[in-house]
This record gives sequence, structure tokens and C-alpha cells, in this order.
Amino acid sequence: MRPRVPTLIPNNDHPVDPMMRWINLTGQSPIRILKYEPSMDDFLRLHSDASNQISDTIPSQIGSLVKLQILRIFDNHLNGPVLGEVGYLRFLTKLSLGGNFLIGSIPSSLGNLNNFLNYLLLHNNQLSGPIPSELQNLKNLNHLVLTNNKNLFGPLPSELENLRKLNNLELFDNQLSGPIPSVLGNLKNLNNLTLSNNQLTDSIPSSFENLRNLQTLFLGNNNFIEEIPSSICNLTSLTVLYLSRNNLKGKILQCLGNISGLQYVMMSHNNLNGELPSSICNLTSLQVLDLGRNNLIGAIPQCFGNMSGHLEVLDMQHNNLSGTLPITF
Repeated sequence: MRPRVPTLIPNNDHPVDPMMRWINLTGQSPIRILKYEPSMDDFLRLHSDASNQISDTIPSQIGSLVKLQILRIFDNHLNGPVLGEVGYLRFLTKLSLGGNFLIGSIPSSLGNLNNFLNYLLLHNNQLSGPIPSELQNLKNLNHLVLTNNKNLFGPLPSELENLRKLNNLELFDNQLSGPIPSVLGNLKNLNNLTLSNNQLTDSIPSSFENLRNLQTLFLGNNNFIEEIPSSICNLTSLTVLYLSRNNLKGKILQCLGNISGLQYVMMSHNNLNGELPSSICNLTSLQVLDLGRNNLIGAIPQCFGNMSGHLEVLDMQHNNLSGTLPITF
């Protein structure tokens, strides 16, 4: 077999592997790459990590890479918009442009990448506008990460329910508003749902009881105002439950003690009331319990002393609890 000897693109220093048909960018403009490489339409991978620090815009010629399968330029200094021409890359499996300085809206043409795309990562940019409903066409998508764009606004599209293969949905640190569509409870393959630090309102959908594979649920720093639905207790795979800094009311669910794998329970800065359920003592994997700044009353259950071997953080300050913690703490 002929050895894979890297060649050089004329007039720059980017290594090209003629067997694998991929380019690892090292610090110069993607425009130069597209200009000087004569057969870019055969390339399968375009990759640049944080060590390269590319500073440029995405060129419109990107749409000519019709066989491209992986486009990964993350943690660089890309700026300008995500061009609609990216929607021409019908063979893409991974689109990763996170950690740049991209601006403008998410192009609806990304919905055309419906044959193979399973990773769409646009986090840590400066994107704005609503999440396009056309993303519902990405039937093979496993990971949708749009976190920390700050200026993404509008409602969560109910059309996202069509992404039935989705494992990971991360939309935190934006300005998304309105209620969570109950149809998102149809995303039964979700392992991680992260919607914290938005402006979501109303209640936590009871339809979330269908998310039986969910391991982490982050809904903190929103404006949820109703009681925590008892259907949450059906999420028996859950390890992290983060509901802090909302306006949730009602009692802490007794049935939480049935989610045996819970490691982190964070419900501080709400309007929760009533007594601490002793069933919490059943959570033998619990490491963090943060219930501070609520309206909890009554005595601290003595069984809390049984958790000192595994509980690392216990915060119940600024409530109306009575009694003392067991001496084992």
C-alpha cells in the first residue's frame, strides 16, 4: 500500500493527506485554502482546533465542498455569519463551529443537511435571532448544542420534537422565552437536556415523564412558577436535577427518594414550602443537596446523619427549618 505522505497546498503550509482527503488548518484563511487547492471538491474533512487560531470569515466557496463529511473549526477566531452555502454540504455528518465569534442568524438552509448530519455544534458564539424550525428536518441528529450565544431569542420550536434520535440538547445561556413545548416529551432518546439561563416560563411539562433515558436535567435560572410535577419521579435514570433560581412553589416531592441514582439535587432560590421529605435519605449516591433560600419549615430529619459518608455539599440556609444537624456532619 502506498504510504500516506502529506503534500502541501501551493503558496501556504497546510498539510493535505491525499489518501484521506482531509486538511488540518494551521492559522491561515480558509479563503486561501479554497483558492489554492485545485481539487477541494473531493475533500472529506476540514479541521482546525484551538491551537490554530484562524481569524477570518467563512468563505462562500465553502458550498463547493460537496463531498465534505466533517467541518470542524472550533475555538478559533472565525467571525461573520454562518453562510447559507453550508446547507449545500449534503454529506456532512459533523458541523462544529463552536467557540468562535460568529454573528447573525442560524441559516434555515442547515435544515437541508438531513441525510447524515448527527452533530450540530454552534455554541459559544454571538449568534442571534430565533432557532429556525427547519432544523426539524435533521432526522439523524444526535447532538444539538447552541449554548452561550446570548442573543438567540424567541420560543423553543415545537418542531424540535421531530428530532427523535436526539441524545443531547443544550440551549442554555440564551434569551429563549415562553413555555417549554410539551411535545418535547417525545424525545425519548434524550440523555441530557440543558435549558438553564434563559427566560422560559410557566411550568415544567408533565410530558417529561416520557424521557426515561434522561440522565441530566438543567432548568435553572428561568421563570418557572408552578409546582414541580410528580412525573419527574419517573425519570429513574436521572443523576442531576438542577431547578435553582426559578419561582417554583409547592413541596419537595416525596417520590424523589425513588430516583436511586441521583447525585446532584439543586433547588435553591425558589418558593418551595413544607417539610423536608425523609425519603431524601434513600438517595445513597447523593453528593450535593442545595435547598437554600426557600420557605421550608419543620425539623431536619435525623436520617440525614446517614448521608455523611457520601454527601459532600448540604445547603439549607435561609429557610425556616428547626433542630440541629446530626453530629455525624
